[in-house]
Amino acid sequence: MRTGWRFLAAPLAVWLMLTCLGTGVLIWVERTTKNAVVQRYEWRAGLAADFVEALVTDLIARQSTQARAFLSDQTVTAVDFTRSVGGFGYPAAVLLDAEGRLLQVMPPDPALTGQKISERYRHMDIAVTQGRPAVSSVVASAVEGLPVVAFAVPYGTPYGRRVFSGAVAVGGSQLSSYLATAIPLEGAKVHLVDSVDAVVAGNHPHTVVNLLINEEPRLHAALSRAGTGRYQDGGVWWRYTSRDIPGTPWRLSAAVSEDVLFASTSGSRAAGRAALVTASGVGLLVVAATARARRNRRELRSSELRLRKVFDNSRIGMTLTDMDGRMVRVNPTLCQMLGRTETDLLGRHVTDVTHPDDVITTQRNVRDCRTGRIDGFDIDKRYVHADGRIVDATITASLLRDEADRPQYIATQIIDMTERHALADERRRAAAELARHAERLEHANEQMADFMAMLTHDVRQPLTAIVSAGELLLDDWPDLEDDTRLHYLRRMTTAGHRADRLVTEILTLAQLDAGALTARPVRLDVAHAVREAVIAQGAEPGTITVTAPDQVTAFADPVHLQLLLGNLLGNATKYGAPPVQVMITPDRDRTLVRVADSGEGVPAAFIPHLFERFTRAETGVATTKSGTGLGLYLVARLADASGATIGYQPNEPHGAVFILSLPRTPDPVRPAISAPASPVTSS
Repeated sequence: MRTGWRFLAAPLAVWLMLTCLGTGVLIWVERTTKNAVVQRYEWRAGLAADFVEALVTDLIARQSTQARAFLSDQTVTAVDFTRSVGGFGYPAAVLLDAEGRLLQVMPPDPALTGQKISERYRHMDIAVTQGRPAVSSVVASAVEGLPVVAFAVPYGTPYGRRVFSGAVAVGGSQLSSYLATAIPLEGAKVHLVDSVDAVVAGNHPHTVVNLLINEEPRLHAALSRAGTGRYQDGGVWWRYTSRDIPGTPWRLSAAVSEDVLFASTSGSRAAGRAALVTASGVGLLVVAATARARRNRRELRSSELRLRKVFDNSRIGMTLTDMDGRMVRVNPTLCQMLGRTETDLLGRHVTDVTHPDDVITTQRNVRDCRTGRIDGFDIDKRYVHADGRIVDATITASLLRDEADRPQYIATQIIDMTERHALADERRRAAAELARHAERLEHANEQMADFMAMLTHDVRQPLTAIVSAGELLLDDWPDLEDDTRLHYLRRMTTAGHRADRLVTEILTLAQLDAGALTARPVRLDVAHAVREAVIAQGAEPGTITVTAPDQVTAFADPVHLQLLLGNLLGNATKYGAPPVQVMITPDRDRTLVRVADSGEGVPAAFIPHLFERFTRAETGVATTKSGTGLGLYLVARLADASGATIGYQPNEPHGAVFILSLPRTPDPVRPAISAPASPVTSS
């Protein structure tokens, strides 16, 4: 016994040291991998919180800009207030003065006008008394009981501070849509709660106001202890994180089960542990073989039994083939890997379960082992599962010799690499998707640069004209004749109208980009609508003629149709030349409205870019006219939102023809969201 320990002690000590080292490395790798997964999860949750903060900041900024532009007059009419509220799609809104008294309300309630209501609502009181924007807690709307939140924004006017507050139905907002996909993990729970623990929004629908403690009591208890951590619910451990949204009474929390969170690492953990167990087992066998090399046949038989156990219980596929390539022994892992029974595999040639494209490589390596050229080989190859699918694998084959040193068997260890290859493919697809997102972001940056250039040049021009004419009138009013005064007043009015049209184009563009501008199509008389649009143009008699049969109808949003017709007629009179002819004709299931002018037409090189944003022809009459390059782009987008199409063709002998095609039957799948009341002008 002492002699046995003398041979066993040194190899056993080395094996134990290497096993402990391997175990420590494996534990460290698993812990590092888990920490990295948690960091990516918390980073994604932080991105969601940043998005919510940016969305609130943007909404408050747009609300403040809208209020300053349209709600700063000494007396704000119900029409101006309704138009401003409609531009945001708010179901309810109020306008307060510096004392918190009600100036306007939507839905209208004359009984409340003049009452001081700011003290009833904390967010309004903050906006009135402290002069800073405030966001309310979530409440149920009075009409439908849906969860809503309000944004109170103070702004200064020549008549004192005012506060514009609008309510947003969270369930149908961009915020709710984003949270539904913010954490793309199965079973993830995303909640946005306010200061009284009421759920504002989440990644699942909320049709009533509810408290987080009622929906997720375990998560609520965990959040009350710490902002980040883990908790147990129903025997499952959950990982959660949370973050306050600055400038609001809200807090975003995200929770996901650790089984789902760490699912992507389970394969690598299993493979690492299997490799460690295999290496440890093989090392132990080496130690046993070294220590008992001189023992008798009984000990050799005992060693063979242990080897068989390791072979059968190995977590990687193993097979023993003769020198002709036929399998004489397989382990259960290989049977499971190939979806076949041990009886089915034994006696088969290894090429019977090998992918046809890898047969020649396998046969060549087996032949080299049989001839003694090599003692083993490592290759990547593919097997064919019983159900026909491909199993990617990496194999290590070793040549086994008999006592006379003749090649006898080939022992092969097979590791299933299918999942790992799938993960690699997924990473490549993710990288490609990231590149596409980067390209879209670059395109958005280019559009923003065009947008800023347009603001710098086209918006400043009418403002400069208004300011210069106003200063001239202020300085020289007593010395100017009445005709001169009227001239400068007309210049100021014209510049003001142009500035108003530019602002309208910008607001409409923002609504289109946000996806908030679709149509409510109804059956209408197209000829009547065209004549109304011609009257609205105010052109000189005889400049525009309309040709139409009686009772030509189509389905369109009346507001959208007036915007489209007004823009096309404005373009014809601005860039074309009289006479302008409008012809209405039915065409099977469509009604066509042709707007033709007798000008120089569109330059051929510019036709492919006619309906793009911020584009203007570099030759012809367009170079002599001011414009933003948004008019026909907005026409195309509004036509699409209304179920219509817009096209262009040259007029004969000269001029331009724009063809608006309207459906004569309703589109049942198009959603019904009201369009803005402001017109889209030509540019």
